[in-house]
Amino acid sequence: MRTIKYVALSVVAGLVIGVPLWMVLVNAAKPFAEARTPGFGLPHDWALVDNFRTVLTEGRAGVGLLNSLLITAGSVAFILIAGSMAAWVFGRSASRPVRLLFYASIVGILVPAPVITSVYLDAQLGLQGTRLSLIGLYAGVYLSLAIFLITGFVRSVPRELEEAAQLEGAGRLRIFATIVFPLLGPVLFAAGIVLWVFIWNDFFYAFFLLSGESRQTLPLGLFAVVSSNSHSTNWNYVFADVIVVSLPLVLVFVLGQRRILAGVMAGGIKG
Repeated sequence: MRTIKYVALSVVAGLVIGVPLWMVLVNAAKPFAEARTPGFGLPHDWALVDNFRTVLTEGRAGVGLLNSLLITAGSVAFILIAGSMAAWVFGRSASRPVRLLFYASIVGILVPAPVITSVYLDAQLGLQGTRLSLIGLYAGVYLSLAIFLITGFVRSVPRELEEAAQLEGAGRLRIFATIVFPLLGPVLFAAGIVLWVFIWNDFFYAFFLLSGESRQTLPLGLFAVVSSNSHSTNWNYVFADVIVVSLPLVLVFVLGQRRILAGVMAGGIKG
């Protein structure tokens, strides 16, 4: 029975994932005439290279890819560094005020970001429409999640290592940078992948905070391709753009899935 259940779940998962994936791949390889009505059949005339060339040039996918990399990498790096510092304090302190502060910091997981307030604040600071404003918003939105994921792992780091470094005259910042932070590698990698997926795929916040085609991310570029009059029915370009948006995340997951699972399990067990 266990084998039958495993096979049945595998078939269902294969259909749920495989059918949409196949539809995206085959329609991204079709010319306009064949992709006008998306289907599951193979193209008679392959136009995959031409479709990707059009998406990368006219759809400005190259600009979107660069902006997505800059914004996502900057946001994830800041969140992980700041979150690990805060998690170290929360994980090492047993005082009631610090514990209350920890609970207050992770409430942000449940609280939606004040987008309108953020737009107004960016205007006051002269950051309206810039990449830096979006990085700041992502830091505020996802810092609570990073603190929640990392704090449990911090408690598993032996205090003796820090005490030995203190006896050697090391300061708090040096202890964190040379001892604590490297030991957080597994959970930082897992948390970084989760944050990367959230930020990379975000459309809502980027739509409100970024301005100008030169600053658009890949999801914004995909929206522009779908909503523009010239490409409203060009499903071959739409599906090709979907591949461009999704491919970096797929590669990251395939290459790092073992480390992702190891980080999640380590954080869950040690927490």
